[in-house]
Amino acid sequence: MSDPKEQLQRDVERTRRELGETVEALAHKVDVPGRVKEQAQETVVRMTAAANQAVDSLPQPVAEQVEKARRHPGALAAALIALVVAIWAISRRNR
Repeated sequence: MSDPKEQLQRDVERTRRELGETVEALAHKVDVPGRVKEQAQETVVRMTAAANQAVDSLPQPVAEQVEKARRHPGALAAALIALVVAIWAISRRNR
């Protein structure tokens, strides 16, 4: 038979552990800026991996151009703007 005092001590220790876990979980839920930052970092990691995988699957000349664009983001932005304007102009012409 177990000693009631020992059983009570084990119950108290278990309750403290559970309370500590609950407080930790609540603190994590309340830390919205921290969770947003953590989620943004995870998204960056996933998107970087997906972009790298996409570049790896491109033909070599295209992949080289993508690498150049990565080194010069301003040029990439200008090229994307030019592409959007060209698509817009073509779509307006076809109306």
